[in-house]
Amino acid sequence: MSAYKVLGNFSNKLKPLIRPWYSQIFLRPAIDLFLSTTNVEKEYGKTHKKNFLEQETVATPEVRGMPPFDAPFKYLEKDTYTTHDIYSTVVEDVLYEPGNGIVLTQSRKILSESIYPRMDLITTAGAFLHKDFLIRKFTESPIKTIRGYSSIYQGLPNGYYHKIIDLVPRCSLLNHPDYTQLDEIKLLYAEPLAEVEKLMVPQLIPSNTTRVRLEPGRLYHLEKLILPTFLTQFGSGYLPSFYIQKLRDTFLPKRPSRRENRIYISRKKSAQRQKKRHIINEEELFLELEKFGFKNYCLEDHSLVDKIELFYDAEMVIGAYGGGLTHILFSDNVNVLELQVMAKMQTYYYYIAKALGHNFQFLCADRANNRENFSVNIDKIIEIVNQWQS
Repeated sequence: MSAYKVLGNFSNKLKPLIRPWYSQIFLRPAIDLFLSTTNVEKEYGKTHKKNFLEQETVATPEVRGMPPFDAPFKYLEKDTYTTHDIYSTVVEDVLYEPGNGIVLTQSRKILSESIYPRMDLITTAGAFLHKDFLIRKFTESPIKTIRGYSSIYQGLPNGYYHKIIDLVPRCSLLNHPDYTQLDEIKLLYAEPLAEVEKLMVPQLIPSNTTRVRLEPGRLYHLEKLILPTFLTQFGSGYLPSFYIQKLRDTFLPKRPSRRENRIYISRKKSAQRQKKRHIINEEELFLELEKFGFKNYCLEDHSLVDKIELFYDAEMVIGAYGGGLTHILFSDNVNVLELQVMAKMQTYYYYIAKALGHNFQFLCADRANNRENFSVNIDKIIEIVNQWQS
């Protein structure tokens, strides 16, 4: 093994040990100093109108049989999951940066409703604790005022999973009667737009909404902002039933699911770019899965429309922790096996499955963090497939 690989393996094992100390000693003070937050209630009063979604609670008995959750997800180690406060509200005279979705008060405090709930310190620091944003936050003046009512949905993190599960669903809150009767809502966005945004956003927003492109990395003054919270939280892809229903009514084929596709999601192409979460013994694994009728998919080669159709007709889905598993959102009572990188649970896809009633199972590897490649126990995977068939 090369010295580079030895050093990399040592670094990967060291990071989880250092992370809690680094977060508390360095990141917490820096975030408190430079990223001071407030919220709508503090700025506008307890009586300020909010249009809430009804909270939902789902039983999560499977959690008891899972390995310890990764540190940022510890709050989820319970027998039930209850959605957080999800609402929209109108705030006036605020500042907005399209690049990261942050909404600021005139005193330059961040409205916490514009930040992904329960985001851990390292992710927060990586997203916002950098020179360009801090200069804009503290010194720059807005380049333009957006008159009338506007709204937003983009933000951070903004990877593939986060766009589909965390960001785009915020648009759906604009369908509240308080907003559909307005003359016009300007839905603000910055380019580049991902395929999911181009396909899904126009079909989720009400007819009185016009999309308006802004320049990323600049500040804008918003006269009246319809501020939607996130429907999901850090660590949980559980989406409320109202959104699941709207999604299914809008995007799924108008026919019963055929439940015939057996899908293996390969990260071979993404691993070439990112060098993470590729299954080292994938060829041996797929040779066995092929005997059960599984097909190997590099989902980067398929359009979102094709992927919706593919997963809608799925019977079984197997894949490593990663964005490809997001598409179980479009499946119907599917069997899901998530191949986890670490010995600790990362829970995003488990909660998507809970929202949809899927049969979710998992197998954990033994890596120290989720950015490593890993091997899987093929015998255990085949055992689960046999259980599904019986």
